[in-house]
Amino acid sequence: MSTHDNGGAVLRGGPAVVVTPDGVTRIPGLDAARGLAILGMLAAHTLPGDGDAFYDGRSSILFATLAGISLGLMTGGEHPIARAAAGGALRRRARLSIAIRALLLIALGLGLWLLETNIAIILDSYGFLFLVCVPLLFTNRWALAAGALVCAVIGPAVIDAIGAATSWDGPLPVSAENPLSIPLSWLDSYYPAPVWLAYVLAGLALARFGVARARVQLVMIVGGFAVSALGYGLSNAFGDPVVAHTDTTMEAISSGALAIAVIGLLVAAVGRVRGAAGRRLIRPLTAAGAMPLTIYTAQVVAIAIVGALFPDAHDDAFSWALFLGLAIGSLVFAVVWRLRFMQGPLEWLFARLTLRRPWRVPRGAAGSDQVSPSTTPTR
Repeated sequence: MSTHDNGGAVLRGGPAVVVTPDGVTRIPGLDAARGLAILGMLAAHTLPGDGDAFYDGRSSILFATLAGISLGLMTGGEHPIARAAAGGALRRRARLSIAIRALLLIALGLGLWLLETNIAIILDSYGFLFLVCVPLLFTNRWALAAGALVCAVIGPAVIDAIGAATSWDGPLPVSAENPLSIPLSWLDSYYPAPVWLAYVLAGLALARFGVARARVQLVMIVGGFAVSALGYGLSNAFGDPVVAHTDTTMEAISSGALAIAVIGLLVAAVGRVRGAAGRRLIRPLTAAGAMPLTIYTAQVVAIAIVGALFPDAHDDAFSWALFLGLAIGSLVFAVVWRLRFMQGPLEWLFARLTLRRPWRVPRGAAGSDQVSPSTTPTR
């Protein structure tokens, strides 16, 4: 094992990764936002309700927006890898790394679907969105923002068109037994790419604008809350309130703007925590957010086990006990694990499979400000 300058140890074989020029490998506010999203999705998976609580839908949208920010930070953040860097090899390496990560997410997500829980697994859709974003990684930041808006506006119509074309009475019917139904579900099912790409592209654009900059955070907070309030307000005023997981334009704009505002607020607030007491207070949330893949997967597996052991209908008290048990267990595990390691188990495994040798840092690039052979990709 090796040590990390932020404390803790990196599991042996920690890979090289593209980092921002200042060498910062973690933004605590982003970890806090991921931790919040993980807890919100856990609440949606376990707590009783009609499916339209404040955490329903919005938590997964927050998660997807953070995924876009992660893609941006993994490829240089505000200063993306230059086209000329090492003859373009660094860009190709980054694209291939993310493509492999996407395929791993798809495989893991499909594996979790086999557990047959009542959870709409997000990881395989996540992986598909990553694949779609591979050729867009180094697009101009304003074009990314415009692309996010276009997806929010026309995405719902695209989803409807795909659904009509592939329904049993459509021109291209696809049955549930057809192998094409799996990739088709990424386009028109729980997390349909025509709309959900808006959140990922918005996050990627935020990374390019500089999510760690105070001015960008201010715009995220003020603009995000203003657009969100306007969107929700207009929807209610016209008698068509935003409903979670309906993937309408108003949901995409309102909930997407709210996710941006929450991220900006947490990055600004957590980044200003200086005292030891304050850091200890937020540590459970940031620790869980530093290993979202591990925590999310463990929660799904735990819910599957509980479902197998207690197959009968559960009352509200059981649901609350399950939520609190998994939430507290997740936070405690994350804190304890992070006392020793900087990466969660699945995060380390994915990093090994996507960035580890035999991939070599191109000759002449090791001394650049965009690659750090000893830095662990912990965003």
